[in-house]
Amino acid sequence: MKVTGQSPFVFAYRDDLRTLPNKAFDCEVNLHGGFAVDNEPSGGIYYGMPGCGIIRISDDLMSQEIIELPNGLNSVNFHGTKICTFDNKRRLVLPANNDEKVIVLSLDGEVDFVLSRPEFEEYKDESAPFKPTDTAVVENDVYVADGYGSNYITKANLTTQKWTSIFAGKTEDPEMPGLFGTAHGLNPSPDGKHLSITDRPHSRLEHFTFEGEFKESYRIPDGSKPCGIDFIEWKGRSLGLIGSLDDPNEDKPAPIYILDGESYEVLSTIRPKEDLNIELADHIHNTVWYKYRNKLYLICQAWNPGYYFVLELVE
Repeated sequence: MKVTGQSPFVFAYRDDLRTLPNKAFDCEVNLHGGFAVDNEPSGGIYYGMPGCGIIRISDDLMSQEIIELPNGLNSVNFHGTKICTFDNKRRLVLPANNDEKVIVLSLDGEVDFVLSRPEFEEYKDESAPFKPTDTAVVENDVYVADGYGSNYITKANLTTQKWTSIFAGKTEDPEMPGLFGTAHGLNPSPDGKHLSITDRPHSRLEHFTFEGEFKESYRIPDGSKPCGIDFIEWKGRSLGLIGSLDDPNEDKPAPIYILDGESYEVLSTIRPKEDLNIELADHIHNTVWYKYRNKLYLICQAWNPGYYFVLELVE
């Protein structure tokens, strides 16, 4: 059996879990987003795929179903996917990077509401692009990373559906704290006190309070271009997970990094293409942790071309 990574974080490819619906195989080349794990019983995993709408992966990873969307939304690229509960209902929160909006759906694919271009002074000039790439939900607020646009982080209240605050912004300087080259992905940190936000071209993660105050930067290997950050508690330890667009060595395919969830030290480097012969895994766009029946998985997608695959921890 081929494996990749350093002990105790060694993974194998589960090619039997490439269970896309038949219709999705024709659309997979355009896959360019992220996954949302539903931690409710039998919750499964959700992600967007242009041409198919939303896809739900069963909790055992053995099947997938397409959730059709209304009003022509099947063609929209949802660059990220997050899941949350507010007003006692489960929702999907989906930034549409090409459409200047964040769409909130029911788990059945019905549109609940839409957050359009943020209503702040920084966006009043139409030349300031808004191309959201990811979101993070903290209690009743959603934070939106404008990674392909102006690189602000904006916050909106999910109940009032109103924008409430804005912070950060754009920089070309990799040493400038509190700003971003590309604020590509974000999630609450394991301590529950900060947002951990990837700055892709500058190979770092930046921490902010939920009020928007910059706190600290964490470097990862230069040139690896982190696309997103995900966290898990596993066997009493906080772990981070980063899918990288590139490798620090330009001649190598991109890795997946497993990090200590507190120090951000790299604990294991996963090489899907080199070590596991996953031919299309040149660039990793998104990967998330997934626990099922005491087994630990990485749910992954490559980008350009898009490709879905699953890795399992070898114990």
